[in-house]
Amino acid sequence: MPHKRKRGGPGHGRGLPAPRSGGNRLGAEELREHLRRAVEKAAGPRRAADVVVTGTLSRSDVETHPLVLTDERGEVWELVLPAGWSVDASPGARVTVRGDVSDQESSTQVGPRLRVRSLSRAD
Repeated sequence: MPHKRKRGGPGHGRGLPAPRSGGNRLGAEELREHLRRAVEKAAGPRRAADVVVTGTLSRSDVETHPLVLTDERGEVWELVLPAGWSVDASPGARVTVRGDVSDQESSTQVGPRLRVRSLSRAD
């Protein structure tokens, strides 16, 4: 019976790089880079930081009249509501919004876009 050669190397099937041909092993820098990429891939997409903003609701004067929130410092946030949501509040209402900052481009360019996860009346 002929001897069967194992496929791969010591790391075969475990996400580790196989040894190079000729038996050369990875250098320390190459191994660090490989591990860094593996950790980033395993971590998946990062969730944006939670943001809480309190301010006054209004509609912007730009063409699509997006719902915006102006905070105490005067910064204007464009609110991005989840599908199916509507806001039953009159302009000028004070609210607190919890969400995360969206990196999506906006045609309105009224300010940073805040993806809303919760919206409540400010006290």
